[in-house]
Amino acid sequence: MYQRIACIPTGYHRGDQRFPDKVAQPSLRGWRCDLTALSHRYNLYFLASVDEVHVYQPSFPDQNLPSEAELVLHPPKTGVVGQGIDPSNPHSITRILVDYLGSEEILLLACDDGDVIGYRIQEIQRALEHRTNLQEPINDDSIHVFLHRNVGASAWGLAVHREARIIAISANTHRITIIAYALASGSELDTSDHNAHGLSPPAPNFPYSRQKDDVFTLSATNNIPALSFYGDSGRWLLSSCIDGKTALWDLNSREEVATFQLGWCASASDLSTPPRYFRHRFLCECPAAQNVLHGAWGTMALDIRSAYESSSAEEFTPAASTADFMDITNQKERFRVSNRTSPFSESSESEYDSEAADDGDDGTDDEQPAQPFAQLIQAMAGELHNGDTTQPLIQHESHLHMLAQLRIFYAAQPVIKRPYRVVKNPRQLKQLSGTDAIIAPFLIFTKEDIFLVQGSYKTSMNYTLNQVTAMQRPLHPGRWVEALTSQDRHCFFSQIPELGIFIVGSPIGHAGVFSLCFTKREDYEQPQYGFKLEYLLPFHKSDQTKITGVPQGRLLGIAVAPIQGMFDVPRDTEALEQEKETLQPRRWRLLMYYMDHTVLSFELSRMRVDESPSLSDMVV
Repeated sequence: MYQRIACIPTGYHRGDQRFPDKVAQPSLRGWRCDLTALSHRYNLYFLASVDEVHVYQPSFPDQNLPSEAELVLHPPKTGVVGQGIDPSNPHSITRILVDYLGSEEILLLACDDGDVIGYRIQEIQRALEHRTNLQEPINDDSIHVFLHRNVGASAWGLAVHREARIIAISANTHRITIIAYALASGSELDTSDHNAHGLSPPAPNFPYSRQKDDVFTLSATNNIPALSFYGDSGRWLLSSCIDGKTALWDLNSREEVATFQLGWCASASDLSTPPRYFRHRFLCECPAAQNVLHGAWGTMALDIRSAYESSSAEEFTPAASTADFMDITNQKERFRVSNRTSPFSESSESEYDSEAADDGDDGTDDEQPAQPFAQLIQAMAGELHNGDTTQPLIQHESHLHMLAQLRIFYAAQPVIKRPYRVVKNPRQLKQLSGTDAIIAPFLIFTKEDIFLVQGSYKTSMNYTLNQVTAMQRPLHPGRWVEALTSQDRHCFFSQIPELGIFIVGSPIGHAGVFSLCFTKREDYEQPQYGFKLEYLLPFHKSDQTKITGVPQGRLLGIAVAPIQGMFDVPRDTEALEQEKETLQPRRWRLLMYYMDHTVLSFELSRMRVDESPSLSDMVV
C-alpha cells in the first residue's frame, strides 16, 4: 500500500530506568480517558497524576522525559463533591485537554468530583521561565486559573471551539454544560468564572450575538465520555454516549437534532434493530456484551483541509460493501503480530471494581457465551429482562463463579454479527443549507470499531446519509477472538489536520495512525471521504508491518504536537508563516505514556515524493 505518512520511532524510555527505585514515580490511575497532553506552542508535556498535573519538558530528538517534573500543578477544589468512580480520590483527574480558546492556548482538566479547571498555558510557561532566570524553586501559587466550576458529578468529556470561544463539558449527570464566552471586542477570558454557577436563558442568534458570558446545559440520556465541536460556526456539537448513540446538538435551539447508532451485533435482525441498552449493559447475544460492547466511546469532527485524494489505483477492495456500509477491515491484513504479550495482568483490573458500573463496565472480563445461552447468562448475572420489568434473580458468589465458568465453556461457539445503522431525526437536517449544511465527515469510535459518517444533499431539501466507511477492531491484526477485554476500547484519539491524519489508541497499549482520503464521483456533488490505516504502533524497528508487544502497563494517553523548533506561532504572525507551512508541513511528535511510566515516542511527517525519511531529516 502506498503510504503518505512517514513514522519514525524516536524514543523508548523504560519506566524502570526513569524510576529505578520506584519511590519518586508519580501515582497513576486507570479507567480514565486521556491523561496526557502536549502544548503546541511550547515544549511542555502534561501528565495527570491522580489529582495533580506534572509538567515536563521533553528532550530532543528522543522526546525522553526527565524523572522529576519541572512543575507540579495542584488544581483547586470547589468544595463540591459530585458522585464519581473513585471515592478514595474524588478530585482525581479523568481527562486533560490542550486546545485553543480564541488566541490563547489552554489546559483543561476534568475531575471525578465534577470539578473542571482551566489554565492558560502561557502563564505556566512564564512561571517556568521566571524560575530559570532567578534560579529559584517554583510553585504553582502564581499560576491562576481562568475556569473553575463544578458540573455536578464525575466530569469526562471536554471540547473547545476556538473561533466561537465555547467550552463544552459532559458529566455523569447525563448533562452537557456549555460555557460560551462573550465575543465583545477586546474581551478576555473571565478569571472570575469560578463564582458563576447560574445558567443563562437562550440567547438569540447564538453562538455569535454574545455581549456577555453564556452558560447553559443540554440533557442527554446516559453517560457521555466524549464531545467534539462540528463545523466552523460553533453551532454544532457531537456527543458520544455509552448506550451506543452519537448525538448531534444544535446550540442555537439547544436541542438534539439527530442521533447515529452504528455497529455489528449478533442480535441485529436488520439494519434498523440496534442492541438495547439497559442498566449499564447491552441486552444482546454478543460475547462480552456486559462490557458495554456497543457503546460509543468517542467522536471527532474531521478537518478535511489536508485530506489526500485517492486515485483508482490506490483504492482498496473492501472486505464487504453494501449501499449502507463499506467495511475496510481487510486493510489491517498487511500487519502481523510479533511476540505479542498482554500489556498487564487481568488481576489488576479489580483495582477499581466500583468504577466500572459508573463508567459503563461491570469489571468482568470473562467472555459471554454465544446464543442460545445468553439469556441464561444474563439471568445468572442478576437480572432478566421481560417486557418492561426487571427482576433480580441471584447474587451469591457461587452463582457468579458458575456464570464465569459457563462463559468460558461456551465462548468458543462462533457468533455471526450483522450490521445495524440507525439515524433518527434527519428531517431537521433537511432544513439546513449553506454554511449550516451537515455534510462534512466525522468519526464515531465504539469500543471495537471505527466509523466515518458523512451526509449529502442530493437536492436542496433531500438530506441523506452516505455509505458509512467502517473498520472492525483496527488495533487487532491477526487471529480473531470472540471478545476483547473490558478495558480495551477506543478512548484515546487525536488528529493532525496539517498532515491529514488522525490517531486512535486503546488502554490495551496500541495505537493506529490513519490518513484521511477522498474520492470524487460523478454521482455526488461533494467528495466522498474515507480513511486508510497507515501504521499500528508500536512496530518492530526493522519491519513497520510487524506489531510488537507493549510495556507492562495500560496506555494512559496519546499526545501530539509539533516537534521542538516548529511550534505554533502567535496569531498576529501566523499569516506570515502560513505560506511556508503550506509548502512544507511541519514534523510532529507522538508520545505514548504507559502506566509503568514507559514512554514511547514517534515522529510523524508527510512522506516525501519518491523517497523515504532518513536520520538527517530528524535534525531541526
